Amino acid sequence: MRTTRRDGLARNRRLLVAVACGVFLLLFLRRALLVSFLALKLAGYPAALDSWKGAVHHRSVEHAGIPIDIYGDDAFPSALLIVHGVNPTGKNSLDLVRIADGLAQSGFEVYVPDFAEMRKVHLTPAESLNIRNTFELIGRDAGIACFSYGCGPAMAAAADADIRDHVRFILAFGGYFDIREALEFLVTGPEPPVAYAKWAYLTANPDLAADEIGRERIARLFAAQTPGEFRARFSDLPHSTQARLAALSPATFLAQLKAPLILVHGMDDPVIPSSQSVEFDRAARAKGLNSSVTLLRMYGHVNPVRPGFDVSSLIGFYLPDAFRLLRVVNRLVGYS
Repeated sequence: MRTTRRDGLARNRRLLVAVACGVFLLLFLRRALLVSFLALKLAGYPAALDSWKGAVHHRSVEHAGIPIDIYGDDAFPSALLIVHGVNPTGKNSLDLVRIADGLAQSGFEVYVPDFAEMRKVHLTPAESLNIRNTFELIGRDAGIACFSYGCGPAMAAAADADIRDHVRFILAFGGYFDIREALEFLVTGPEPPVAYAKWAYLTANPDLAADEIGRERIARLFAAQTPGEFRARFSDLPHSTQARLAALSPATFLAQLKAPLILVHGMDDPVIPSSQSVEFDRAARAKGLNSSVTLLRMYGHVNPVRPGFDVSSLIGFYLPDAFRLLRVVNRLVGYS
């Protein structure tokens, strides 16, 4: 009788172990599929995730004069605020809509505000207050994702004492660490193939200086031909201009950041060099922050770039980059 009972208990334990392993396997497979399908959608192939998850509820609100699109609802387990870059389409960028939709399908309630000044390529420290206010509207701990030059004010908001303890993570794509270095590349590097030309930036930011002398010095700065020339002219800028630019540099307020950093950058970014994210990651780690940096060949600045498909590109481009992108998406999904 005692042997029969022991045998029964052993069978029950084996059954429980088998069930637990089956549940774990199902959860693992579901996570693997979600990460894979979301990565495909972020890279521009939405069909698989859309077929699995279906349409996402979408609504628009206005807060403090800022239009905000919200994907999903507050029943979703996690929330995410997306800060667009300085571009004329703002929250209505087709790439951004696809990204927000995919993140909502993966379990985030996604807030995408539209910043009017940033749509005009006008970047000011005051934008961080708008970002902070939008974050507070969410009403719970949330992540922040940002793109390109939008990452400066987004990082400033994330470092704000009023919300920094409630920022779960920061995803920065194609951002910068030191705006002086980013502008040096913009001014003295190759002409970018997108709408971030140096003269467009200068024209859109007439308030960089308060008087004619300051404006003349800024015009000379933007006419610099070499990095050395740029640095010499930068040091001659009015103090108020240098202070304004410093207020837009994550390097200035790195010590106030608390959230883990997920830094992603196009390896051959023609607008903001990938060295900016590498430098950011190195400095963040030195300060004790949880940080990672991933460089991708499949992106130029913030838009996908894909070569023709053949055996060579499969081995040298698609497979290595797919692995790197999946690693980033897996970490991101871990917060959902």
